[in-house]
Amino acid sequence: MKKFSQSALACLAIVATSLVYASTVVASGIPLNVIGPHEYALPVNYESFNAVAQYSYVQTDNMAFDNTGKRVGGPGTFTAVGFTKYVRFFTFKAVPDVGFAWEFLQPEISVQKAGVSATGFGDPLTGLAAWIKPSKNSTLGLQSFLSIPVGSDAVSDKTWGSLTTIFGDLQLGDVDIDGQIGYIHKSTRHQTGANDVNPGDTFHTNLRLGYRAHQYLEPFLAVDYQTTGSTTDQVTGTAVANSVSNELSCGGGLMVHFSDPLSLTIRYDYGVDGKNTPVTNAFHFKFVYIW
Repeated sequence: MKKFSQSALACLAIVATSLVYASTVVASGIPLNVIGPHEYALPVNYESFNAVAQYSYVQTDNMAFDNTGKRVGGPGTFTAVGFTKYVRFFTFKAVPDVGFAWEFLQPEISVQKAGVSATGFGDPLTGLAAWIKPSKNSTLGLQSFLSIPVGSDAVSDKTWGSLTTIFGDLQLGDVDIDGQIGYIHKSTRHQTGANDVNPGDTFHTNLRLGYRAHQYLEPFLAVDYQTTGSTTDQVTGTAVANSVSNELSCGGGLMVHFSDPLSLTIRYDYGVDGKNTPVTNAFHFKFVYIW
């Protein structure tokens, strides 16, 4: 087997980032919208190797979508989130032509506004992924992750969460199509001084279309969508008002390929339609190193 280099830069999206967005103070954000071009252009039949990545984004919640989808004034918060990630890629000789990865992700969250300051470590996530290559230039895989509610009180979601995603990548010459569809389920949220609630399930999809215009530069377009069901009061059995939400966001960015083990991706996203959620207005950054 050979050690993988350039395509492995793509592997770094094997992450359940979206569960972090659902924390009590981080109410905005579409699940797994941190991915970039080639995120799932994964190898098979490689020697085990490691990767680290630092994802981050900054979001201003000046506007929100109300229950009718109208834009109204938002909570006015400024959110900065980081995701420090370690990934171990490995294979099994008994299972050729299949790639595997184990990952650990630690979020760092800060939400600020006048009279509000919530900062700390978010709930960590860990899980596994597996994939195959139906053809030389395509990838198809499945990943599943667990969110563990041990983060700082100010930013923890206070629920166990699971995320399962089907992902894929298709490379057509200089054009790369990358994306996924996913499902998120959470446990009951126990609340001090209030009834426990059962959060609604979330479905999401994320699509990236990139064009390798230069050896080092790859501009791309991004489309993300999520829909979340109603949260239910566990005592009364009634739905919590305005807890059903959805959002469609679009954006674009640039991936800079410095070398095989090193890349930087930047992107801007903006919410174009939604309901009961802050309008996405975010800059994303991703730095990847592989060894």
